[in-house]
Amino acid sequence: SALVVLFCVVRLLRQRRRPLSRTAAVVLAMPVAGLALAAMGASSPGAGLTGLGRYLQIFVMVPAAVVLLVRDRAALRVLAWSFVGLAGWQGAVGVHQFVTGTGASYQGETLRAVGTFGPQDVMGMATVVSFGLVCAVGLALGASAGRQRAVAAAAALALLAPLALSFSRGAWIATALTCTLQLVLAGLRRALKVGAAAVAEGPEPVAEPVD
Repeated sequence: SALVVLFCVVRLLRQRRRPLSRTAAVVLAMPVAGLALAAMGASSPGAGLTGLGRYLQIFVMVPAAVVLLVRDRAALRVLAWSFVGLAGWQGAVGVHQFVTGTGASYQGETLRAVGTFGPQDVMGMATVVSFGLVCAVGLALGASAGRQRAVAAAAALALLAPLALSFSRGAWIATALTCTLQLVLAGLRRALKVGAAAVAEGPEPVAEPVD
């Protein structure tokens, strides 16, 4: 993130133009004021400065750099595919952990897929895979070439496995809700078709024997 922010600053200095509108500048400045006020109430000056820097990084500097660098659909598509690639790599590591029993502990067995994040951060891989899956769904629903949409759809289906093996119900629910919202925004008719296809492909209910 530091390299991204530095690259953004250098690019703005070379272009010599006002990067943000007044409204955008106000929106990004609001967290700065709140975080500075919170830092003043920290238990120690060192903790306050450390926390201030960390939260400015997450909520101000990185979002501002993304807004300034991602200016068109082509740049957004490159960023989305990079998320899909990262999710695929982490997901492959996670699936290997599940198959070989070398993951994090889950119900007494080392089966939980955590990718390269390790057992200290069991939500790391689930978060990355969720982001990648959401990006893949967005690319599949986008207006890109047909081959790219097919590859993105296949990537989204492949990422379902490591997401399931993360055993994170929160990640499952958040990803499902986000993808559903993407479908609805892409068109209600398309969302209904996908929903009908998912229901048709689902398991059939097993009839209970009658005494």
